[in-house]
Amino acid sequence: MADRATGGDGRLTRNSAAMVTARFTVAVAGLTTLPMLYDRLGAAEFGIWVLLGGVVGALALVDLGLGSALVRQVARTVAGQPDRMTRAVLGVGLLWGVTLWLLASAGTVAAWSSLARMVQLGDLAAEARDALLILLLGLLCDGAALPWRAVLEGAQHYTTLAWVTAGTAVLGAVLAVMVVRLGGGLSALAASTAAVGAVRTTLVVTAARHRYRRLTPSLRGLRRAGLRDLFNYGLRVQVTNAAGAVNLELDRFVLGGVAGPTVAGAFELGSRLLNMFRLPPAIVLMAMFPMAVSRTAAEGRIWLDRFHLVTTRYLTAFAAVGTALLVVSAEPLIRLWLGQPVWWATASIVVLAPSYALNLIAGATAIVLRVENQPGRETGYALLSVVLNLALTWPLWRLFGPLGVPLATSCGIAVGTVYFVVRFHRSTGRPIAPTLAAVRPAASAAILAGLGGTVAARFLPDGPGRLDAALAVLTRSGVVLLVALGVLVGAGFFSAQDRARLRRLTRRPRPVSPMREAA
Repeated sequence: MADRATGGDGRLTRNSAAMVTARFTVAVAGLTTLPMLYDRLGAAEFGIWVLLGGVVGALALVDLGLGSALVRQVARTVAGQPDRMTRAVLGVGLLWGVTLWLLASAGTVAAWSSLARMVQLGDLAAEARDALLILLLGLLCDGAALPWRAVLEGAQHYTTLAWVTAGTAVLGAVLAVMVVRLGGGLSALAASTAAVGAVRTTLVVTAARHRYRRLTPSLRGLRRAGLRDLFNYGLRVQVTNAAGAVNLELDRFVLGGVAGPTVAGAFELGSRLLNMFRLPPAIVLMAMFPMAVSRTAAEGRIWLDRFHLVTTRYLTAFAAVGTALLVVSAEPLIRLWLGQPVWWATASIVVLAPSYALNLIAGATAIVLRVENQPGRETGYALLSVVLNLALTWPLWRLFGPLGVPLATSCGIAVGTVYFVVRFHRSTGRPIAPTLAAVRPAASAAILAGLGGTVAARFLPDGPGRLDAALAVLTRSGVVLLVALGVLVGAGFFSAQDRARLRRLTRRPRPVSPMREAA
């Protein structure tokens, strides 16, 4: 994804590699511990744990868009545009983190009985309430770390964040396994999660203060104009993030209400695999955002347009081919992971993966709008996705049962994303033809590879055990990748720069003679 258009300098490469590695570590830690939690807690209690995690995850997104706004503000300051409001803006972020925790804790206590009935918690309602209140302490820690994290991200110190993220993920996984093996329940798991959150916050704050003490959050010097600009930008991002949370998080609560925590937990298992698939490009995009702000300020719209096309082209290749691979291999992949078939996990991958891929492809478009200070243009498509999701949930549930819930989400995301991309080109005066040309080769390759893999799956080896599942995943994936690669090569997808990079990666290094090394 990196060439001159995308600012392929050493810092971007290091940042992207570090954050992808960290998030991959987080995902692997989660994927490793989830089967143990599922086995030790049981399907019902595991489902409740998933619902509690969904509540905290949804609340964490209620940051008024300050996460993106603070990163943008710090990036401006570090790039040589000093702003006296920066410390005050960071102070607002810290204040909101504490306020959100207070509101969430009070709301949990006040509305718990209704929530417990809504998602059918039964006899575990009291323990689930205590666990949620403990988990909210972790939310407080993350809120306290918000401005400091923005300092590191805005200054593009992603390597530091990567070490912290990866290290605390491993610590959290180890503690979770220890807790369930010792017979701990929901409250003990929540306590271990909150403790890890406190460690993570301490490390982030320490690292940020060490490098940028001058950017310590403070409400002094806060001005109305700066505050208005902060929230004008942030609230538009917040609406977009909230809509995304509805699309991604609502399903587990709806399924918990109509089918019980067991189905909600199984649905979450498939979603976790999908989220791991989305991680690498999502992290690369996150690392690109502050760089894109700086490069656009220096080189203008021509660079940004080139960045948009190149990034969209490679995002499509990853998302489309990866989706074909996931859909074809979904059933044996779940058996390989959990050691048993879980139909709901397989179904969630097959139903949601195509729309997730389409949404991921639009990631470069979202970055362009945020760089141009127009995050509100994302809001329309996000709201459309939510409205369609909510409108379709009931009729599709009546037609297809619980499967209609994720199907409604998939339809809403797909239609909303197409609307977003079309509206972007019309409103900014950019022609859509170059974008379609960038998307077409990889999309065609993925469709043909998915069809070929589905047909070939009938004749490929499979069986009930984990080794059989592993063989099925390998052979099906191999067919998909070979067909996709053949179509891409035939369509001339790989440029001269791509081929040169591939040759450098596969070329064996020449041995260095002792005399030359000494010289």
